[in-house]
Parts: sequence; C-alpha cells; structure tokens
Amino acid sequence: MSNFKHITGTFVGRGGLEIFFQSWIAAKPRGILILAHGLGEHSGRYMNIINALEGKGISIHALDHRGHGKSAGKRGHIDSITDFIYDLKTFINLVRGDEEKIPLMLMGHSMGGLIACRYAQTYPDDIDALVLSSAGLKIAAEIPPWKETAGRFFSRHIPGLQMPNGLDANDLSHDKKVVDDYVNDPLVHNLASARFFTEFMAAGAECLERASMLTMPLLVFHGKADAIVDYRGSEIVFEKASTPRPDKTLQIFTDLYHETMNEAEPAKTKVISFVSSWIVSHMKKRKPAKKSAAPSGKKPTAKKAAKKPAPKKKK
Repeated sequence: MSNFKHITGTFVGRGGLEIFFQSWIAAKPRGILILAHGLGEHSGRYMNIINALEGKGISIHALDHRGHGKSAGKRGHIDSITDFIYDLKTFINLVRGDEEKIPLMLMGHSMGGLIACRYAQTYPDDIDALVLSSAGLKIAAEIPPWKETAGRFFSRHIPGLQMPNGLDANDLSHDKKVVDDYVNDPLVHNLASARFFTEFMAAGAECLERASMLTMPLLVFHGKADAIVDYRGSEIVFEKASTPRPDKTLQIFTDLYHETMNEAEPAKTKVISFVSSWIVSHMKKRKPAKKSAAPSGKKPTAKKAAKKPAPKKKK
C-alpha cells in the first residue's frame, strides 16, 4: 500500500494482558478510523474496507481483542464486558495521543459492533462518529430457557469453561472462498467461555435499552439474511438513537449474510463503496471536547514495530 505506512505493536490491556494492534497510517491524515473486529476473528480480516480507504487521508487502527488473534488471553473468554471497553479505551487514547484536531470514527463489526456501541454510550466525547456493521445486539437463534439457565450457572461457578461458539462459517458469506479462508485461518477460533456468553447477552440488551444515548453521526448496516445476528437489533438501535436524522443512516441489504463487506460480487463492491463513501463524507471537523483519561488514570504507552521491533524508550 503506497499511501499507507503499516505498523504493528502491542500495548498493555486490563489485568496486564498484552494486546496486539496494527495501523495503516496516512501521510497527512484528516481523520482516524478505529476498527473493532468480531467474535473468534482478528484485525487482519478487514482489508476490503482498508483498501477502499487508501488514499483518502484517513489513518486506520485496529486491535485484536483479548483472547483473539495475536493478543494474549484465554481464547473467547472475558471476566466482564468492561475488559473489552477498557482495552479499547486505552487503545483509542494511545492512537489519538496529543492530536485533538482531527475527527475519530469508531467502527465495529458483529461482537465488535456491540463493543463499539457500549463504548459510544460510555465515552461519547471520545468519538465523532459511529459505524455498526452487523452489530451483535440480538442473536438470530432463539436460546432455549434451559440453555440460558445452564449458561448462568456455569458463568457463576466455572466462568472460564470453554465451549464452541456455535457460529457456522457458511453463514458468513455467499462467497465460498471467504468461508474457506475463515475456516483455514490459524488466527480464527470457535470458542467462547460461559462468562463470555452471559456478558455478551447482557451487554446486547443494555446497548438496545440505552440506544437513545447515541447522539453522534451514526451508520448502521446489516444483511437481512444474517443467520448469526438478527438484523432487527440494528433497526432498533437506529430508531432509538438520538442522532439527528440527517446524520444517521440505516442500510439493510436484502439477501446478504453476516459479513456484508465480504459477500460475493457484485454485492461486496456495492457494500464497500457505500460504507467507505459514508466514512469519508462524515470525517468532519472535530468538535472541541475534553479528552478523557486512560482507564488507569495513566497515559498509555505501546511498543510499535514496522519491519522490526523498535527499541523501548527509556522513561
């Protein structure tokens, strides 16, 4: 990518876990986009939207959530949904640094959409716009009462108990190559812990209940044929959001599956074009806002690397 400088690095997340991130830095950025990926996957699966934004003057930063990709942590496990929020808060503070003049947009897909929604409700002054892709606010399958009861029991008594997350890769996309690549990706896993299950369900309900707290420019898009996450959750959060109508957009793509940006052609190109155009058009001048501190109260630091690890700075 000639218009991007690609770097990777790590920072310390909640509980001392090492969190991996990667960035695509524009030469003279006029905006910042933060990407939050979905359950079981990682930051490296978003090259479609990254490629579409190349040359647009937008720097893109993505982390691997704890227990995912190249980050530390038990696969698919959290003690609390706030673990994700804490890590993302630390990452956003790190990315912004002392730069307060350009807008910062947060984009989350699936589980990442849920995290992004709760983040926007918790730290609204941190971001200037919010993009929710097939946000995991309401799962498509109905959960039997016995399973919910069992999930709560194990969450209390054996919170780290891992089980298959139930995602069928064939429900991601109509494109067989996307499905095959997902299945064969060594950084993808299919695990979720008992505590993750209860935290995920509670956070989804809370996001929908408090959707009116969203006031920033908002893009919500979803595939109507999504068999993993119910598109009606996206409709609810859009309708309840307090964002003025001219600044909020809802797009439900008929017949598309869960990963609309990874769908078969020509749908993929249509989705990517629509989303990237919205992002570019809404990278407006940042409103003055008081920068909130890192969750620990300390300025976050990170180790970064381009082609080889950079030496650690002395304090």
